[in-house]
Amino acid sequence: AVVGCLSARPDMPSESLALGSFLKEEDLVHLHDVLESHGGLAELASMLSANRVLFLARLKEWGVSRLVERQRVANGLARAIKAGRVGTVAATPHLAPCTWTQTDDCLVARLAIPAGTPSSAVAVSFEVNAMDIRVHGEASSMCGRLHGVVKPSDCTWELERAPPAEPAMFELRADQQPHDEVVVTLAKGKAGAEWGGLFASGVGMSSKREKPPPPPEKPK
Repeated sequence: AVVGCLSARPDMPSESLALGSFLKEEDLVHLHDVLESHGGLAELASMLSANRVLFLARLKEWGVSRLVERQRVANGLARAIKAGRVGTVAATPHLAPCTWTQTDDCLVARLAIPAGTPSSAVAVSFEVNAMDIRVHGEASSMCGRLHGVVKPSDCTWELERAPPAEPAMFELRADQQPHDEVVVTLAKGKAGAEWGGLFASGVGMSSKREKPPPPPEKPK
């Protein structure tokens, strides 16, 4: 089964690179069976494009144990994408980096998921210094050891549904479809503590901090 990709129509170049040819070029032919069992080159390229940190973690989970080989796969695939030799499909939203903001008392993180995902398909767990969110049993980009400590009993999450899409003249690509969001509120263990990041380790380190809105201009 293909992990982490939608069954969308690939945006394939006229002369796409096959997985076997790519691995031969990178002198990594021995990884063919491992990578092929998790999708074609387009699916792998989509995951890499969505989230490099998560891509490298997935390679390790799949059995590519040597860091140097994981880096070679990622770097070679990135070059092939840049050269237009690899087509891609739209990556599942929950693989893309989450976003977050903070106040003195809490942090609010947002993770995109496919629109219409039932709440029963989302599993969220909080620990004093870790968080794990899975969608349909698959680890999302919001997993790992937190940058600070939280109060698990005071942490909450909810699903924020996307507004109904307006009729479009043309069929939207998968990456243009509206997304629901898992909205997580983390209660800081120490109020007033400034977090320099959301995660300290794990795939969550790809998270992106949203810039606060600029202060309103003072009247002249």
